Amino acid sequence: MPPETDNLKLEEMFLEDQHDRERVYETAEDVAKLKERDAGRRKRVYVMMDLGEIRTMKDLYRAAVILQHGHDPADFLTAHRLSTVSAVMGHKTARWLLAATLDRYLMAVGQPQVYGTQFEYGALERRYQLKLPISDTIFLDFEKEMLGVPSVGERLKQLNSQFKK
Repeated sequence: MPPETDNLKLEEMFLEDQHDRERVYETAEDVAKLKERDAGRRKRVYVMMDLGEIRTMKDLYRAAVILQHGHDPADFLTAHRLSTVSAVMGHKTARWLLAATLDRYLMAVGQPQVYGTQFEYGALERRYQLKLPISDTIFLDFEKEMLGVPSVGERLKQLNSQFKK
């Protein structure tokens, strides 16, 4: 039976990860330091997994978020597994994450994303655009809604609204 308390060290790592995502990185040195911090967090998550220290739905979600900031398909697939279990346990935000981690994994292995959750920022255009390719014709009508995944058009509008000022 899973413990009732969350892993506080993992929570701290998750908050650090999210704080890192709030910044704008302008130099290659800053980006390199971010990648180094991300790699350290991923390594610690895998150690925690080996030790059985990731067990609650929040732990699973937080570990998945950290792993999805990796670069290796194995990181994305593990993040997908963890977010799926977290969602099954009742974590609502993990529903969107399971879609995003699957898209990221598929793209890492050369396949089209299926949920349309992965976007990239075009610095010249000063706007986000969907990372192509996408193949979302095999899903049930309500699937994206159930997972909390907005339509591609809605998400682009959300992402690009910050530049309309």
